[in-house]
Amino acid sequence: MRRVICIGAGQLSTKKANNRINRRNQYLNYGLLSLASVLRRSGLTPVVIHGHFSSPTETLETARNCGLADSDLPILLSVPSFYAVAWARAFILEAKALSPSRKVIVGGRWVVGDQPELLKAILPEADLVVPGLAEERIVELITGARSIRFSQSPSGSNSASVLDYSLLHRRERYQPSIEVARGCGMGCSFCQERDDRLQPLKSPDILAEELQSTLLDDALIEMTPYFETSMFVPNERWGDGLRAAFDRREMRVKWRSEARVDTLKPSLIPALAATGLSVIDLGLESASPGQLLRMRKTRDPARYLDRASRLLNDCAENKVKVKVNILLYAGENEDTIAETLDWLDRHRECIYGVSVSPVIVFGWPHEADAYLNSLAQYGATRDHSPCAGVTHIKLSKHVNFEDSLELARMISRRFMSADRYYALKSFSYFPRDYRFKDFLADMVHEADSHSFSTECLGGCPKEVMGLPSHALHTDPMDCQVS
Repeated sequence: MRRVICIGAGQLSTKKANNRINRRNQYLNYGLLSLASVLRRSGLTPVVIHGHFSSPTETLETARNCGLADSDLPILLSVPSFYAVAWARAFILEAKALSPSRKVIVGGRWVVGDQPELLKAILPEADLVVPGLAEERIVELITGARSIRFSQSPSGSNSASVLDYSLLHRRERYQPSIEVARGCGMGCSFCQERDDRLQPLKSPDILAEELQSTLLDDALIEMTPYFETSMFVPNERWGDGLRAAFDRREMRVKWRSEARVDTLKPSLIPALAATGLSVIDLGLESASPGQLLRMRKTRDPARYLDRASRLLNDCAENKVKVKVNILLYAGENEDTIAETLDWLDRHRECIYGVSVSPVIVFGWPHEADAYLNSLAQYGATRDHSPCAGVTHIKLSKHVNFEDSLELARMISRRFMSADRYYALKSFSYFPRDYRFKDFLADMVHEADSHSFSTECLGGCPKEVMGLPSHALHTDPMDCQVS
């Protein structure tokens, strides 16, 4: 058997609060699935197993049950983030203990970067660490045979981007992610793809064909695909083409994507909603003009926020749910937080939920130091490093690291109710067999660690860094389940 075991490295703990609900998240490693799809088209029999929050021991046992012992080919191990490095090390050690001669090939573009020797120093038992994208050479890496090459189709779609979901272990539990474009290149200071050129969107017909071969109609929670791209920039022709492609196939698909305020035209929302667009993760990041300038999100904050308002209104009119992403950035203080809260309050009726995180510095020391130095001009300083490649920071003299975590939870709870949190997560990230009753059962544990509201507090949440009370009060009307 030409079995190739493809492992998506898991994590020993969650990025955010390490509670039961956060450990339910299962993020599809679609880069690894893309490599497995190439291997399948080359005559091999790959299987993709995600570690998620299972132990390396459990994941290795799954690999054994999937035919690990029946193949002499290397294990392909993808490390999707720095948070997964410790898990990967433990997995390699156990795999080598089980079969010392078994080769393990490690990849993961966001971790490896252009210096694979740095990850190799942390994972010395790995036989090879591969930088960058590997679709064009993965066959050669696994088998030693000549690598296959992909030509660009007239539509701009690379054949390597078509994902074969049948290769996923327990595929029915996953909400699918469909890659529609790679790259960004917009230059935001905190983005890992700020310098990668944006590719054209996948053609509507190819996208519809891929969805038709992927979506399952079963007794589990409805499949609702995520259109993956760092920057979603559709135009009217693409939207009309997608609707026509779906109509020809008699498909009705509810889908979700992520968008920037300054690249998604509000005028396109009706056409996109007609194709099935149901949820947008909107990268607002901040509503403080000063913070927007510091992030390099825009050169004209007033125009940026006006466009955000119009986009939210058009989404609400077309029944598209918007989850607003907020980034607590270097230089935050009482005034900048209040500016963002006031703006969110004014647009509350158009916002389905809010997700908030403090900026985290990712990268190897030479990369992290350069970025930290750029943030220092706004008063940010290093706090600590929870693991290699990750640096937590104090945003300013007004907001230390613990403050930023508390602020993120407080803002999220103000604008995100438990039922909406579940709806958004089950649309994309929770297993398809994780029902609301299961969520409610998990919710009673570690209640203080959740980033959504579960009941009216009857007053003011715990204040952080002396924010004005008008920005923190919870209105009982906001706590009603919608």
